[in-house]
Amino acid sequence: MNEELLMLLDAHLKSIWAGDLETYQATTGEDVTFFEWYISTQRIDGLDFHLRETAANWRAAEDRRRTGERYEVEHEVLQPKIQAYGDVAIITYTLLMRYTTSDGVRHTEHNETRVFHRRPSGWQLVHCHKSPMWPAPHVPNGRQ
Repeated sequence: MNEELLMLLDAHLKSIWAGDLETYQATTGEDVTFFEWYISTQRIDGLDFHLRETAANWRAAEDRRRTGERYEVEHEVLQPKIQAYGDVAIITYTLLMRYTTSDGVRHTEHNETRVFHRRPSGWQLVHCHKSPMWPAPHVPNGRQ
């Protein structure tokens, strides 16, 4: 089951960069919820927002390519851990993003938790929580 879930996660993530709304919709529940710190401070509910967001990102990338600019997006899932409980699976990992453009290669990373639920149509994402990768402020000796 772990290999199946990792393959699903990879296909799900690739569908975002490829603007593949059909695969994204098939692997995401209508009732999905997201915490995405770089988009909103509020929880984002429902599949519709992310279908529009994926389409908008794809159009922006295609516009860059049409002007002759190089623009490629790839990902690496680092240190994935799968916790499966019946029809629910939690995958935690660090997502490393690689953006190759005419200006060179840029990397970003953040931590993700994705929760999948096995439904009659297959596994679907029902929740995602993304956390930035910067250290919390250090408070020496517990004093503020």
